[in-house]
Amino acid sequence: MKIRESNKLMFSIFFRSFFLQCLWNFERMQNVGFLFGLLPFIKKHYPDPEKRKEVLLRHMEFFNTNPYMANIIFGLIAAMEQTLSLGKSIDPKEISSIKKNTAGPLAAIGDKFFWANWRPFTALLGICFILFFRGSHTFLANWIAPLFFLFFYNIFILFFRFWSLKISYHFRNKTVRVIADLEFRYIIDITRYIGLVLLIVMTISYLYFGLMFMNWIVLALVVMLLSAVIISINLSTEILVYAVILFCILSSYFKVI
Repeated sequence: MKIRESNKLMFSIFFRSFFLQCLWNFERMQNVGFLFGLLPFIKKHYPDPEKRKEVLLRHMEFFNTNPYMANIIFGLIAAMEQTLSLGKSIDPKEISSIKKNTAGPLAAIGDKFFWANWRPFTALLGICFILFFRGSHTFLANWIAPLFFLFFYNIFILFFRFWSLKISYHFRNKTVRVIADLEFRYIIDITRYIGLVLLIVMTISYLYFGLMFMNWIVLALVVMLLSAVIISINLSTEILVYAVILFCILSSYFKVI
């Protein structure tokens, strides 16, 4: 397949992947959405109507994963279907097996990273802007926080979705190793610690100093330093959460606010 034509199909799958859950159902969940995303690729590589029908029915099976991680499976399955369409020795059951066996682990990674860590972390960064502009009533003060959150949250997701689609399509069987090398667990710990330390620093600075008078460069350095210390001593994030809650309770009791 020509590079230009391949890129066109990849972009088509990337665009259609945003509709993965439009026909979500309780019986087979995202199966129709997955088939919709893969449809341009199937039409291209299976011109024979009967063979195409067989492939379409094969992909009507149960499928469910995190939407942000689904493009990894899109690219991998597209590459395998291309190999099968060329008459090479590959069992259709193997395609179905890989599709099912990768959906669950990728869903677990995606739920924990994107929804349980990345979204709260970017929301916390947006809150920093709210506190920073709390004394102002301009348009910028009212909209900078939600706009920053939407941009910062989505720009990384868009990049990851397109990058993972291209990587899984070109690397195929090596995709699992590439994803493993990303070390999501380490990234999750980093964002969690930085977010909690930032929450502590913001709370203290808001109660005692006022963020309008804080040096934000110093604040950033403090967050990075404390995060590095916490990670190095392997301190539980639950301890940080309880420490912040205790600090707020004591500050309220002694009427610090």
